Amino acid sequence: MKLLDKIKNIIIPKDTLGVVWLYTLGSVFWLAVAGIAAMNLRTYLTYPANSPSVGELYYSALTIHGWSGIFGFVQFAPAAIIAFAMYKSKLSVIHTKLMALYFWLGSIFLAIALAGSPDMGWYMYPPLAIESNSQFHAFLFYTTPALMGMAYLFLTLTFILQTASYITLIVDTYATKPPNEKLNIFAAYGVAFAIIIAITLPALAASTLWYTLHFFAGVPVNPLLWALLFWFYGHPVVYYVPFPLFGALYYYIPQFAGRPLYSEKWARWNIYLLSIGSMIIWVHHLQTWPLPIDLRIWVNLSTLILASGSGLTVLNLGLTILTSQKYNWKDPVGMGALIALVGFILAGVQALVLPENSINPIFHNTYYVVGHFHLMIWTLIVMGFVTVFLDMLKTTFAGFNFSEHASKWMRIGMIWWTAPFLGVGYTMSVAGYLGLLRRMIAYPTFFQPFNFIESFLAEIGIPGLLITLSIGIFDTLAYASKQTVFSQPPSPSSLTLIKAEEEVKKNG
Repeated sequence: MKLLDKIKNIIIPKDTLGVVWLYTLGSVFWLAVAGIAAMNLRTYLTYPANSPSVGELYYSALTIHGWSGIFGFVQFAPAAIIAFAMYKSKLSVIHTKLMALYFWLGSIFLAIALAGSPDMGWYMYPPLAIESNSQFHAFLFYTTPALMGMAYLFLTLTFILQTASYITLIVDTYATKPPNEKLNIFAAYGVAFAIIIAITLPALAASTLWYTLHFFAGVPVNPLLWALLFWFYGHPVVYYVPFPLFGALYYYIPQFAGRPLYSEKWARWNIYLLSIGSMIIWVHHLQTWPLPIDLRIWVNLSTLILASGSGLTVLNLGLTILTSQKYNWKDPVGMGALIALVGFILAGVQALVLPENSINPIFHNTYYVVGHFHLMIWTLIVMGFVTVFLDMLKTTFAGFNFSEHASKWMRIGMIWWTAPFLGVGYTMSVAGYLGLLRRMIAYPTFFQPFNFIESFLAEIGIPGLLITLSIGIFDTLAYASKQTVFSQPPSPSSLTLIKAEEEVKKNG
């Protein structure tokens, strides 16, 4: 297939790889929007004494950052990873046109909602999310009940379409799976968490539908019931990307370690622990509420049980690497998988204290939590997704492998991205430990150096990701167009074959 045909197949996919690339590029777009919004809000945070007018810009950037990340990237990226897992497992996406329809309509509807410049936080808690008065506007541009109702209606439709896309992936997986044959570990994790997404994402659709009915039909919103409904989705969503990426790490790390996975049995049993656990511990987001002591004990215990599933993943993959003869970190895919695993460990350590009932209220609304989950995003999620992205490039063009020069610069780019952002995450957590509250534009001048260091390190780290992605894409396109800018020159036998093909075309 020519390069132009491959591009057309992305816009309106006709096969599984087309679906993979459509959702991948959509994920990258929404990740870029989230990143641009983040750098804007971080700019405001470098000044401790902002004028009141800056508050609206800051909180709007904060919500756009959250919405584009949680409702855009985090919804589309798992679909790309799961569809790619299907492809690598010799399974197929049958309903390619439906998947394209879900993607384009879902993206357009989300963009329409974002165009109102939401100003209330990605979590959309009532009453702020449904207010528009002289003191506060939930949207800077959508300020009438009709426009606010429209925004929530389009969000509802987005989430319904996203749910339908995961149901489609599940159906197509089992429709194309050979009978009496197990899914490989990559596809098994993908399908398991497609099921979790299909179960929990409708709760988000229901919560925004409730807001829609509030504006169009005057239905009252009960803040307590709304929050309970929202968090049934709001906790599992943090695992939408990481758990399919666990499947990817189980798939890639044994390859680059040169040995089978230490225990595939552990990995498969862990699916049940992680998937079920992710849906039953969401109450720990309500630790600052007046919860009964019995419920608090359950929150603490169940969260630690789920954490043990993550620990088992680390142990399994760590033993696979440590008992191998040599890990091939020089391949950028192998390097990315290794960084994602190590980053997950470094980010996860911070969270170990958070389930503790006596400790959580101290850290709950501080930058300590922000540092923890952003470290998870910058290492496991971003670097894990980059790892899969680079393998997508290699898989799309049969016989292609990154050149030595390109691989070297991609490895440099990965370290260039990861090291500064580890600094950002731990600086955030130290500031949170010292008392810096999250989601606040006005803060004591004591914390200005922390905010300055975080913004400075982020500015340093961003080029690393751009270098990794751009060189990977450039090297692939060079290979696809038979150029030798980065890719190794074709072998003599390949040149002979190319000349023979040209002669055939010339002579008809």
